[in-house]
This record gives sequence, structure tokens and C-alpha cells, in this order.
Amino acid sequence: MPSSHPKTTHTKRIQIHDSDGWTHIATTTTSSSSGRRTKKKRGKPRPHHFPHVQDLLIPAEAPHDLTPKKLKRDFEWHKQRWEASESWSALRQALDSSGLDGGGGGGVVRGVKVDTCVCVGLGSLSGLLRGGWVDRRSVSLDQLAALVCLVEYLCVSSATTLKCYAQDPVFNALDKQLLESLGFTVVEHPAAFELVNERTFLYCPGAERSHLVDILPSNPILFFGGPLESEPAPVVVGEGEGEVLASFLETRRSMRLPPFEPNEHAFWKTGLFWKADGP
Repeated sequence: MPSSHPKTTHTKRIQIHDSDGWTHIATTTTSSSSGRRTKKKRGKPRPHHFPHVQDLLIPAEAPHDLTPKKLKRDFEWHKQRWEASESWSALRQALDSSGLDGGGGGGVVRGVKVDTCVCVGLGSLSGLLRGGWVDRRSVSLDQLAALVCLVEYLCVSSATTLKCYAQDPVFNALDKQLLESLGFTVVEHPAAFELVNERTFLYCPGAERSHLVDILPSNPILFFGGPLESEPAPVVVGEGEGEVLASFLETRRSMRLPPFEPNEHAFWKTGLFWKADGP
């Protein structure tokens, strides 16, 4: 007589890392009945399928046990790791040679002083994205660590204090508290876009290319992000996007950031861009 006991369903959560540095939290289920198992037919392996989750631009949900103190401690660990990296050493050397080190008159390039820092698209520092399916916190913390070091460098070199702003719709209360403790003012879209001008250090390592096309015409004196160069197999871009990026690159010098070995995805193909010398 067939067993009438219901099948037991086992649920297992797994992490799957993709090539862009995203960690997807996926759920798998297996069923079993008492003493009976069904052998599956062998065939071609099936690729992982993630549920369709709309990219809702809402604050990310942080773990219940995460406190501001613990998040700050996590950030300090990421900052120490960044400061000890070859990537930061190479970036400092590029800044020293760019004319932004204060040697040319208080951090001046072609008579323009950096007085504002604008960060766009940093991502949540404490919460999961895409309905809880994507964990990008480590990438965001590494990017914030690099940003804070860059701001500290510019403040020392120019003997001034930069006004710093950060914008991302996924920031939650913990993210905002950490950013504010580090001297950043959190603003809502489109305020950050409107703050960018020729005296701005623009920091966008995780921003969409379409956003860069909107921001770069404001001519920031210093930009960290990318890639802006054409790729061997470029993605389809909107009309005029290529011209905007090409125009920006024509007036800039740049250096590609060496791989950040502890977390290469955090700065994948990013670089520093600054205004070239001369008229």
C-alpha cells in the first residue's frame, strides 16, 4: 500500500558568485518520502536560474543583528586593508603626478581647486539588494574605504575641507548613519547630479554608464570610475553616449587601477581620470 505520509521538503540557501562581483543568495529544494528515493535521469547540467526580481530602487534590508557600531568596525577593517594594498599605493602616485598634490599651488589644476566630492551609486553598505537575493556589501565597503582615503588625501594636499555628498536610493538608515559619521551628506536624486561642476571630485566606481553620460558633461576636474574606453564587444549604448564619453576622454589623462587583490570585483576596470595639462 503506498505511503500516505507527505513528502518532506528540505530547503538550502546557497551563495553563487557571478563574474561581476555580485553574490546571489539562491534557494534550492529537495523532496523525500519515507524510505523511497527517485533517481533522476542523467543529462546536461542545468544552469542556475534565479527568480525574476525587479530592481526596485528602495532602501536595502540590513540583517537584524547588525548595529551601527559593528558596521563601523567592519568599515575600519576594509579601510585598513585598502591602505595596505598596492592599488592604493599606485593611486597615490598617480595623484602626486597629476598636480593635485598641492605642489602646484594648493591642489590646483589649471587654476581650479577641488572643493566638493560627489559619490553616486555606492550601493548599500549594510543590506541585501534585489529583494534579498544579492549581497554586495563587501564591494561597497571596499569602495567606501577607497573614497575616504582619497578624500583625506585631497584635504591634506589642498589644506582645505571638501564638502562630501553621497547619493543612492538603496541607502538605508544604517548606511546613512555610517556615511554621516564619515562627513558625508546623503542627498536624494537628482541632487548629486546637480552638485557636479568643474571643482568636483566625482566618485562613481559602481554607477551605470547611462548615469555617467548624464554627469560627465558637467566637467568634473577629477573622476574615479569606469571603464569609459570602448570594449572589444561593447554593450549597446544609447544615441550620443559614445560621443559624450569620447569628448570627456579627449581632455583627460588617466591611469587604470591595478587589481585590488583582496576583492578584484570592487574596482573592476576602474581608473582615475584628471584634466590634462594645457589649454
